[in-house]
Amino acid sequence: MSNNTGGVLSYWNMKEFHADANPKSIAEFPLYSDSHITGELNDDKGPYKFLNMISGVNKPGEITNAITLRMFWYVDDKSTYGVKTDTTKYHGGWVTDEISALVSLKLGIRIKAGAMNRSYDNYSDDKLGSPRSTKEKSPELNIGVRGPVLPSIVKTVNISNLGELYSLSCLTERQYVALIRSARMYQNAQWIAESEPELAWLMLISALETAANEWSSAKSTPVEKLKASKPDLAKILLESGGDSLLLKVANEISHTLGATNKFIKFCLNYIPEPPGKRPVEWARVKWSKTGFKDILNKLYGYRSEALHGGTPFPAPLCDPPERLSAEDGLVERGALGLASHTLGASWKSEDLPISIDTFNIFVNGVLNNWWNSMLVEQS
Repeated sequence: MSNNTGGVLSYWNMKEFHADANPKSIAEFPLYSDSHITGELNDDKGPYKFLNMISGVNKPGEITNAITLRMFWYVDDKSTYGVKTDTTKYHGGWVTDEISALVSLKLGIRIKAGAMNRSYDNYSDDKLGSPRSTKEKSPELNIGVRGPVLPSIVKTVNISNLGELYSLSCLTERQYVALIRSARMYQNAQWIAESEPELAWLMLISALETAANEWSSAKSTPVEKLKASKPDLAKILLESGGDSLLLKVANEISHTLGATNKFIKFCLNYIPEPPGKRPVEWARVKWSKTGFKDILNKLYGYRSEALHGGTPFPAPLCDPPERLSAEDGLVERGALGLASHTLGASWKSEDLPISIDTFNIFVNGVLNNWWNSMLVEQS
């Protein structure tokens, strides 16, 4: 048994699982989606099963209980908490939120976990479990009259390979927490994009930033980053308080150092392959490191203006993507033509480099490549 099973429970539950162990309890939870689910995962190789509810849905905004998560619980949570603030493992959700976020990121679809609706435990001798009523309503999503903002995430996916999640138990807990935080922001962006695309942009970029911070921290120490980014400050700290003061300040501000450069380097390091179906050449983004370096610089500037100056993301970047023909993929650029004018503002076409739908595809690919790279490093 592990000494500390507090914090991210889905991680420790996988750590505690082994084939000969008896679960302390079993519970089922609905996973809601508007994608079409095929296959299922119903083996005994890990503590989670994903059962296909055969909803047959594949329509944007038509949310159903598409998957049942059957969770076998092995954790004996005996963690103690002192009288202090500790958010090192905090991401704002429970174990089912962790699992659903990982599924959302892995499959690139909208997924949200509901409350327990069946339990198998010591309070009942029914081998088929005890149904449970919940007061919650299923999630709702309103698609605008112009169509979905993120049409590419509503698709057919096979869930039989979700057993790949079990390999995450080989990560360090710090890596797992970073992955969960990033996945949670990606997941939440999928749900608010149709109603609040400006906020979805911020969440997508934050999902990448969270991953970039973990990636960067593994490559250099806080002191090394401080010396590289702010050599004059590092010199002042050394002269004033020596190595001890330098280390304290570096630990405090290292996550803010070179934020734009770190963000772009991370994304370009894990740049995914372009979508299989693309529009005509002049409606595409330049899918290369050079092309995305320019795009990411522009987007990070909008992110900073939104967070620090209150200027929302450009309205044209929050619109549903255009489709030029049934045979071609969706338009990848944020706008066609020379310029866009709306809501009292104007933007040149070059300042609207990518649609939110295409950027969402890019973010999903980057984060999955990073996910896979961490597993390779631990193997």
